[in-house]
Amino acid sequence: MTAILKRCPKRDHIVLVTGPLRTPVSRMMRHSVGALLRLGERRIVLDLTSVSGIDAAGIGELARTFNMSAAVYGTLRVVHATARVREMLERAQLFELLSAERTIEHRLA
Repeated sequence: MTAILKRCPKRDHIVLVTGPLRTPVSRMMRHSVGALLRLGERRIVLDLTSVSGIDAAGIGELARTFNMSAAVYGTLRVVHATARVREMLERAQLFELLSAERTIEHRLA
């Protein structure tokens, strides 16, 4: 799995995740998001267009990354999940949480 950082015109930072999110899970995605958070960025988008598959370990890594962002009042959102990835996230009851567009102000309310 690789993670490529890109800046988006809406002030979001996009992390393009490629390859499978399966056991053994690479922590590159979480480290990339952590680096952005340490730089003060708070609006992060994970683009899962190129994620070929996901298992429980990958779902856990997404949840840890989401929690890490929430802990510093950031927002993390998943976009462009493939049908299989979306199905797995829905089964774990995380798709709505991870794909919802939120604002930082909304989180503080």
